[in-house]
Amino acid sequence: MVAPLPSANPLNALPPHLAQNPRDDARWAAEATRLYQSKRYPEAVECFRMALRLKPDHGPYFADLGIALRADQRLGESEAMLREAIRRMPSNPLPVFTLANLFTSQRRWPEAEQAYLALIKVNPEFFAAIENLGSLLIETNRPADAETLVRAYLARKPNDASALSMLAITLDRLNRLDEALDVTINALTIAPPKLLDMRLASYMSLVGRTGRLDLRKDVMLRIRAALDATLPGDDPRHWHETDRNALRRFTFLFPYYGMPDRDLLKVHRALGLSIASNFKPLVAPPQPKPGRMRVGYLSYNFGNHPIGHLLSPFFEAHGHQEHELYFYSLHQSMQDASGYGPRLKACADHFRDCRGASDMDLARIIRDDDLHILIDLDGYLHGGRPEVLATRPARVQIHWLQSLAGCPAPYFDYTIVDRVIVPDDEREQGNGPLIRLADAFQCGERFELLAAPPTRLELGLPESAFVFCAFGNWLKIDETVFECWMQILNAVENSVLWLTEGPSQGMVSAIQNMAKAHGVDPSRLIMAKRTDAKEPHIDRHRAADLFLDTFTFSAATTATDALSAGLPVLTKRGNTAQGRLAESLVRATGPTALIVDTVEDYIATAIRLAHDRTELAHHHKELADALRTAHLFDAPRMVAQFEQIYREVWQRYATGERPTHFDVVM
Repeated sequence: MVAPLPSANPLNALPPHLAQNPRDDARWAAEATRLYQSKRYPEAVECFRMALRLKPDHGPYFADLGIALRADQRLGESEAMLREAIRRMPSNPLPVFTLANLFTSQRRWPEAEQAYLALIKVNPEFFAAIENLGSLLIETNRPADAETLVRAYLARKPNDASALSMLAITLDRLNRLDEALDVTINALTIAPPKLLDMRLASYMSLVGRTGRLDLRKDVMLRIRAALDATLPGDDPRHWHETDRNALRRFTFLFPYYGMPDRDLLKVHRALGLSIASNFKPLVAPPQPKPGRMRVGYLSYNFGNHPIGHLLSPFFEAHGHQEHELYFYSLHQSMQDASGYGPRLKACADHFRDCRGASDMDLARIIRDDDLHILIDLDGYLHGGRPEVLATRPARVQIHWLQSLAGCPAPYFDYTIVDRVIVPDDEREQGNGPLIRLADAFQCGERFELLAAPPTRLELGLPESAFVFCAFGNWLKIDETVFECWMQILNAVENSVLWLTEGPSQGMVSAIQNMAKAHGVDPSRLIMAKRTDAKEPHIDRHRAADLFLDTFTFSAATTATDALSAGLPVLTKRGNTAQGRLAESLVRATGPTALIVDTVEDYIATAIRLAHDRTELAHHHKELADALRTAHLFDAPRMVAQFEQIYREVWQRYATGERPTHFDVVM
């Protein structure tokens, strides 16, 4: 059943070219297209309706109207128009493709898959449909099926750079990282990208995760040129539209390569503006209903994830007399063997399991809870839902934990950071309004450790060696950091470097070969098995002598783990917000003597401590003494800071004050 069409003029005043012949459907359609391209979706919808009213049997107008309705987030009406377009034009692929995309946006996976397959069967060269179906298969944990789909297309078009890029993504999800990197390099060779796109994002990611330090310079040259071409200057009016999925990945990847915060924040702004332009805000009730302040937290990671680890003690310390806590869980497994999922669920007054909810459904769930404040914990990480936030389902919206230089976007009123990671002279780089905590940006948890730690023999470590520990994400190991480590190992004869196991044997072999090239026996790089068991992981730190930070993108959760176990952390103050994470954590613990300013000091300090066991023992004792009262592990103190934040942001909102920077005072 087709919805009735309006009889009135949808525009306040007819433009001259329409006034000359207001019954010319083609002119209404052209005006609608212009409005659509300008992202004036409600007006575009009404102009397409007028064109259709004037020519009610014209099938393409149904498709155009369906597309415009989808952009205006009127999904039910959109689906009706698209189905009518398909009925009238069964051989036209466009309405089928748009309908499949609409199903995908609503997480109606089986219907979307069926629509894509039907379209591809008739139009096997329609790569956009193949690409979107491949993404759907990956999203639904079927990357092997995605690989089969893309390889079938590549058998016909082996030099299609877009298809090669899609293949690399599927291989990445299958953990075949070396193959994925080779395919990505091939795609870049065939069609070198000029703007920031998914091929460059995949290249940047894979080079880091495969330990290919030899390729990082090439990555930086390509990224720098593409960034300057995509986002020239600081005026968004001169920025080029690009793939939002690519921009999301760059917000994650830039810190691993030490990209300046100003550049990172430009990508954030471009992404935030792009998302906000495609999602109109929901209508807010004029006043919140009476009762306690309602504060929501939104995350994909309420479970066995660093976010879940860090926030369990924080939420457990929350009082519930003044505030009601709402958790919106996007990927929660109540069979979480780590125990973090059930532990977090028990902290909430209201736990919403939102798996499978579409953007608009989730936005309405949050809106119906009538929150005062919503705090997003994911930003643009995998699983994050900025599209939901763009609808403004809560009155005050804050980002915390992922984008630590700031998360500038129209749908974030503030970002929570701290005074170390964003000092006074770095708050005006397009960061957006910042709330700076009095202590570190996160809190940690202390564990009851075993009376007798595991022996070095049990952990595969040499009994008499000096053990430098550098657990953490291999993406954080860059040329500068690795060169420092090799100089340290060369200067400390009986020493080893203890790393967490790489994602693939190829990565381990690559980094061992690089050590050999620096004159270091590869056997001195010892790999610790990855484990999801938190307490044994914390406990094994006690077998090490000194933690070496990756100071380009500093350690966060891994530094917190080391400190909680009493293992001193040596860090160099970084040049970016993410380069100062460990410094923030060390300062919030107490002793600061192992925070140094230069690479030379970092190398010299590590060598000196390896040779002077007395000084090293002093640092171990000083840390052990500080842990008893360390602010880093004081969850009630962190809660008190957030209670200040709740009061301050709500007072500002209630009095109509615009969001601006402020610091929490303790």
